[in-house]
Amino acid sequence: MGQRLTNLKKDLSIIFSIEEFYKNSKSIILSKAVQGWFFTNSFDNYFMEKKSSRSDINIRKFTLKKDIVHIPIVNKEHSFNARQTIDYLNIEGNIVEKFNKLKGLIKSNNLNLINDSFGHDIDNDIFNVQQNTFNDQGLNIVIIGAGVSGLFLANIIKNTLGREVNVLILDNRSNKKNTRKPFNREWLTHIPSHIVQKYTSPNIKKLVECFGTNGLIGVPINILESILMLSCKDQGVKFYFSPKLDYSKLNSKFISFFFDATGGRLIDCEYFPTNPTEIDIQVPNTVMDFKYTGLNQLHNFPTSKPYHLNIKLKASGAYHFPYIGNSKIYTHMFKVIGIPENLMKEVLDFIKPLNTINLFYAWNGALKDEINEGLVLINLTNKENDLLNSLIYNSMNLKTFLKTNVDILSSLDRNIISFIQMLTTLDINSLIRVEKPFSYLPYINLNAGLGHFNGKRIFPIGDSLFCGHPKVGNGLANHLKFINDLIEKIATVHNENNVKS
Repeated sequence: MGQRLTNLKKDLSIIFSIEEFYKNSKSIILSKAVQGWFFTNSFDNYFMEKKSSRSDINIRKFTLKKDIVHIPIVNKEHSFNARQTIDYLNIEGNIVEKFNKLKGLIKSNNLNLINDSFGHDIDNDIFNVQQNTFNDQGLNIVIIGAGVSGLFLANIIKNTLGREVNVLILDNRSNKKNTRKPFNREWLTHIPSHIVQKYTSPNIKKLVECFGTNGLIGVPINILESILMLSCKDQGVKFYFSPKLDYSKLNSKFISFFFDATGGRLIDCEYFPTNPTEIDIQVPNTVMDFKYTGLNQLHNFPTSKPYHLNIKLKASGAYHFPYIGNSKIYTHMFKVIGIPENLMKEVLDFIKPLNTINLFYAWNGALKDEINEGLVLINLTNKENDLLNSLIYNSMNLKTFLKTNVDILSSLDRNIISFIQMLTTLDINSLIRVEKPFSYLPYINLNAGLGHFNGKRIFPIGDSLFCGHPKVGNGLANHLKFINDLIEKIATVHNENNVKS
């Protein structure tokens, strides 16, 4: 009883410090989120959703309609544990081979990446999972969501506190219990290496940074997620995957607190509201240079009246949504990925004269030349978005998409048609792919430090805190830096508690 009381006091002191951290970070979080809102009005204003009937869309609705079917490939890497797999990747000196090995692990359903920590147990329900993870000897943390933010948080808190913290990650992106769907987001990243490297485990530091250029990580999200998951398992982080997670059963008395890393999909948490339901903010006009992507700023120049952009934040559930005038900020787009680097100059030259309303956004990627590729984001109208959502369920080859949808071009903007036709001509090796359309529907949790879940405290991270704009890059890099600072705060208080006791 004495040890339990001592741990409760320690947990409370850490919780109070996290509350303070979120409170002190609110203005910084808001300033980061605003970048995407300002960009949308300045560059993508023509494509902003204007229908008020769409203003009540819930961010939790966006799910894939079909799952990719993967056929397991049996090879020697399947017999490696997480540490051996990391060593296997680190030993490879050729950057192309190393990159291909990582992609191969993902595509082959490597057991270290799809199996959780409890599949070998007959009684592996959520009660036994908690019993086999938590104890009264240290900090006990549950992270809901095994995407990049949740994995990064687990990785660095385990690396920082070691045996003094027990971490359980839950995820319902699963077709059957104890197995999760493969990481499939092949989205290039723009994250400074020093952010990822600050507190991550030593044996993945070189692996994480070896592929990028100009001080950036560069790798697609699914590769970064895979590396982080291998490292988490190597350090003893526990995972539990199931398509049907009953969160109400997360009731172990030893749980210190929760983190929400679901991208805003966790509906059972409550946040005590301390902010007005409507908040007016003014963003000073400024010049944003995106000419290297083929974009030109269309609005909100410093010399334009009024000299600031008026944005109104309106509360809905746990979040505040930004409005400009009477319109919620809301745009649609889809990605064309896997464009060989040697084609990107021709791609950029092609889209520039067609980009009077910023239909296209081109980015060269930040990987080393021998593995680099580019992508293009294409803005969509509501009608085009609805059409492509009904046809594209997952990433697919561009030529295959056109062959199976021969009538699609007649329903798209003529400049999109010209661009796709140009790409298919250049794509000799059939490397270019199209991704399912997605929407930028920004939101922010202004009460992030005041969440409750199952009678315990819960704190949002990543897209559960706010969502960034992919063209601005104000999301993932900022989320990971925030997590670094958060873990630094937790570790400081934790160490002070140990000194006092």
